[in-house]
Amino acid sequence: PNQPRVLGKTHPDGTTLMQSWGRLDADAIGPGLRVRLQPKLAERMTKAWAPSSPASAKKLIPVSAAPQSVARTPFFCSGCPHNWGTKVPEGAVVGAGTGCHGMILLMDEDRVGDGIGVTAMGNEGAQWVGMEPFVEATHLFQNYGDGTFLHSAQLALQHCVGAGKHMTFKILYNSTVAMTGGQDSPAPMSVTQLCDALLAFGVAKVAVTAEDTHRYKDITLPHGVDVSGREDIVKVQEQLQATPGVTVLVHDQFCAAELRRDRRRGQRTTPTERVVINHRICEGCGDCGDVSNCLSVQPVQTPLGRKTTIDQNSCNFDYSCLEGDCPAFMVVDTTQAEASSVALPPADSIPLPVVRVDADIVRIRMAGIGGTGVVTVAQILATAAMLDGWEVRGLDQTGLSQKAGPVVSDVVLSRKDRASSNLVGDGQAHLLLGFDALVASSPNALSAAVDDRTVVVASTHVTPTGQMISAPSTPYPSHEIVARLKAASNPTGNAFVDATSLATALTGQTTTANVFLLGVALQAGHIPVSGDAIAEAIELNGVAVDANLAALDWGRRWVEDPETVARHAERKAANPPTAMMRVAELTASLQTRAQKLDDAIGPQDAPGYPDGMALVTILAADLADYQNNKYAEHYLNTVEAAASAERRVAPGSIAFVVAVAKQLHKLMAYKDEYEVARLMLSSEAAATVASVGGPDAKFTWRLHPPMLKALGMDDKIPVGSWAKPAIAALAAGKRLRGTRLDPFGRTHMRRLERALVSEYIDAVLTVADALTAERLDAAAHLAQLPDLVRGFEELKLNRVETYRHQLAAALEPFSQG
Repeated sequence: PNQPRVLGKTHPDGTTLMQSWGRLDADAIGPGLRVRLQPKLAERMTKAWAPSSPASAKKLIPVSAAPQSVARTPFFCSGCPHNWGTKVPEGAVVGAGTGCHGMILLMDEDRVGDGIGVTAMGNEGAQWVGMEPFVEATHLFQNYGDGTFLHSAQLALQHCVGAGKHMTFKILYNSTVAMTGGQDSPAPMSVTQLCDALLAFGVAKVAVTAEDTHRYKDITLPHGVDVSGREDIVKVQEQLQATPGVTVLVHDQFCAAELRRDRRRGQRTTPTERVVINHRICEGCGDCGDVSNCLSVQPVQTPLGRKTTIDQNSCNFDYSCLEGDCPAFMVVDTTQAEASSVALPPADSIPLPVVRVDADIVRIRMAGIGGTGVVTVAQILATAAMLDGWEVRGLDQTGLSQKAGPVVSDVVLSRKDRASSNLVGDGQAHLLLGFDALVASSPNALSAAVDDRTVVVASTHVTPTGQMISAPSTPYPSHEIVARLKAASNPTGNAFVDATSLATALTGQTTTANVFLLGVALQAGHIPVSGDAIAEAIELNGVAVDANLAALDWGRRWVEDPETVARHAERKAANPPTAMMRVAELTASLQTRAQKLDDAIGPQDAPGYPDGMALVTILAADLADYQNNKYAEHYLNTVEAAASAERRVAPGSIAFVVAVAKQLHKLMAYKDEYEVARLMLSSEAAATVASVGGPDAKFTWRLHPPMLKALGMDDKIPVGSWAKPAIAALAAGKRLRGTRLDPFGRTHMRRLERALVSEYIDAVLTVADALTAERLDAAAHLAQLPDLVRGFEELKLNRVETYRHQLAAALEPFSQG
């Protein structure tokens, strides 16, 4: 007679009782239960079930109210076949597939097509049967893998054939079920057998693309099935799209993650050729990242602004970045390179840490990037805690995050048989260990923090997101990240350190960075587990034991003496090539003029300036090296005019003159044939090669000369060191630049580049004459516009059009004034 009313999403009055989205964990269920149970069980309610007090509620940081400007999302691995396999013709409509293909829904539609969402596994493509009559699109590209096809999706393909639909299935043939751990495909087929089966199903046409077409030299495919290189994958899809009925593209390329694992296990040979970028030639245009869609192609800051570098630790030897339209690439033979060694810590002992957390239940949240060993460190800590007598529970939140996305692992330690959930709830964490600060500052990770208990130990290393690879101008929000972490924690115990850079320099492996940070947290007293137990757990894990033990020791030493650890790292690490620059000497008068400007501007935040040189001095000296001192004098005249105007209207302001100094140098030092040749032989280029292959490494340049390109040569050509005399002669030809004897000076591109310099100087002088304090921000914006002009040949031409349009619009108020 007194049965309770059964409720679900709402209270009887219609207000929310339980959220109808996301995870129904204790934090989601608890508040509703408190409200429902309190009236009937008030006398039995324990303190844990009592409603939260307003005071304690204020300590929880409302992270959802301040979304991140940049978030880390799952992305294809370096060298992943999906980087090529998901390319589509312009305007394509695409269905996502179960597994890694689903990540296209998080990526730029200009690259991967207009996604229509994802359906149940095995149903891929069948949704088009119901959708097609109701949409304007007349064709669908449907992604999935060979594992999905063999599991169940072949039924949907047959259904679409029977329904007479017009669509193209794209099957990635990578011989593994990559998303769930790299299992072998069920009932595997060869590509020949797969094509035979598809044609037997009644598809209209089957085509194959591969990263290595030579593998098909001795393979006989069914009649009518052609093999093309992956660089032609869009063209092949256009042909299939033009074929009525159901067509299939099989893209044959091995899974990058499994390839990397096999190399580590010695089951496959590791290539000895590595790709490097000469940062002096690089324009930071992003074309190589756009072509390859590879996470190893990363933006980097240099003395001359943003450039691009190849992260050698994550590179998977795919080499597709070489297809970028840029002469900055070199391929280095690393056969003679010395293997990186571990810098052994000093023999002196480290003081025992003073444990600062006193509780029977200690909750630790770890946040980092999938594939970097977050779960491994969680297991090491859990094992160590069990060796020390703790009861341990853990929870790893991974999923798609194993593909360069966010990973969160919780470890809960308890004494006295105190039971506890393996999930660290809202505001429960004693320690937030941020192996990647961007992930640690995300709402999911930061929800466990509370400002009177949680301590943050985080790595400040900048690891670009997938968004930054395709849009390299996207700024990394370092200051925002640190501010979020400090606001959500007890700042008195926080520690921030570039664990990746230090660990890589000291151990030769980036994979030890997380263990280094674990050592920092241990020595700082935030982990109530002994160092001996953690060392034993590392030995039990059995992977890179010496390097990880050294990283643990170095992390502990960093807490006691960070300066000494930094000095050891500097001695171990070679000078980063991107932080080097060699320039000619200016005449005494030009040196004096440049120094006066630098004294007025003050130090600028840019790495790698030679000792005693500042912004204007180094840029003017580089232009003297580029052409001559007269050319540098022309540069200084304009910069001085900008500085004088800005000082007149706003003493102390430097925004306008700094932008002019940087961007005028960029336009004046345009990369023609003479300049590219000079920079190919520069000391920076030699240092880049030596940093990867050693001082005597063999290498080749990868070039696509504009004159040969104009004659119809579509591909880059390898040019070895045998060509140095010819390249040196070409570099010496800079004396002809801009003269009537210049053989390259009459081309449209070179005439355009000279015109851009004149146009910009005229614009700067116009702005300087009409400058007022109220127009200073607009002037600085105008002066910065040449940063849009990046890249070579067609890419540069396209961006010049955008630049000129914006320059004209920005200049109009000053011209009228």
